Amino acid sequence: MGISSSSYCFMINNFSNAKAAKLFDAEGNFVRQVKLPLKAAELMLEEEPGHIISPADEIRRTGRFMAMKAEDELVARKVYLLVPLCRVNRKVSDSDMALVDLACKKRSRTSSKRTSSKILPAATVEEKEEFRVEEKVISGYHLGLHLKGYIRGWNPVLEPISET
Repeated sequence: MGISSSSYCFMINNFSNAKAAKLFDAEGNFVRQVKLPLKAAELMLEEEPGHIISPADEIRRTGRFMAMKAEDELVARKVYLLVPLCRVNRKVSDSDMALVDLACKKRSRTSSKRTSSKILPAATVEEKEEFRVEEKVISGYHLGLHLKGYIRGWNPVLEPISET
């Protein structure tokens, strides 16, 4: 009976963590763990005024701070950021993206310990060299025509409509 009661308590503990999401501020500091079910509007009212809730996976996917709709519900085991209203729909800087990545890594720190593998130094050196070549190509492209304004957008060709 001792084994079944301890495993039962363990299951309750896992269930409570499964019904929670993590909330970070715009600087990457952990604010609190949010118990679910909860709507975005309720969380915005509880936290600092003048801030919106933005899902971290959406920020990583789009590269912009996107506001959640008020009626959207928070999803369990996801990471959300409190973002000031002045930064909504703006591009995420490299330093902000690093903070988002750090917040996501804090979330998966326990799962990464279970599935971690050894990294050999020789393999990392080769990857760094490939990354530098790609970085030079991307940075050269970025500093080229885009900043000078030579790229023209698509203009549709409109044909006149004859009225007969």
